Amino acid sequence: MKRLSFLVVSVFSATLLIAQPSVTLLTFGGHAFADRFNFNLTNGFYGNGRIEEGFQWGAGLELAVSEESALELVYQNMKADVSLQGQIDRYQGIVGINYLMIGGTRYALVNEKVAGFGSLDIGASWGNPDENFQSDGTTKFAWGGRLGVRVKATEQVSLRIHAQLLSPVQWAGAGFFFGTGGASAGVTTGSTIYQFSLGGSLNYKLR
Repeated sequence: MKRLSFLVVSVFSATLLIAQPSVTLLTFGGHAFADRFNFNLTNGFYGNGRIEEGFQWGAGLELAVSEESALELVYQNMKADVSLQGQIDRYQGIVGINYLMIGGTRYALVNEKVAGFGSLDIGASWGNPDENFQSDGTTKFAWGGRLGVRVKATEQVSLRIHAQLLSPVQWAGAGFFFGTGGASAGVTTGSTIYQFSLGGSLNYKLR
């Protein structure tokens, strides 16, 4: 996780130093909906899992390249009830789900106050499972995107309303990004988790 997160932050920092664009602080809040997934381990433990709905929050920085395009660095987090159901065994507990993403945003200006926008991000996702899962979290590659509308209240303050999709790509680990009883090293197939949410961000232009 450290290497991937360091790469994401380094690329963003280099762009900030070289381009010196305007910088906007983003603050996120929204509702993430429940999602189901399947998993299959080489030790014979296979089944399905479920991530319950919950509140998702976050913060980030947006670097404006022009009026129509920007680069962003975003961190988001939620604590969710997660369950894994195998043939016999069942695991259930709380998992902290984290995303650190870098990407680009494109704005379609309607007028001076209103603009539609779309964002596409890639980065890292990791989980912090509680003791019920008997395992530490691991890091996965993740991708995501947003579609929505931005409304400027003033030159410095704006509000964005969006629909968002975040997905940790699951080709290793036990169904999600944590193991079950130490068995997470034996994955033969994986599943992709899609976390869909509705929310928004209150933004303040720093410079």
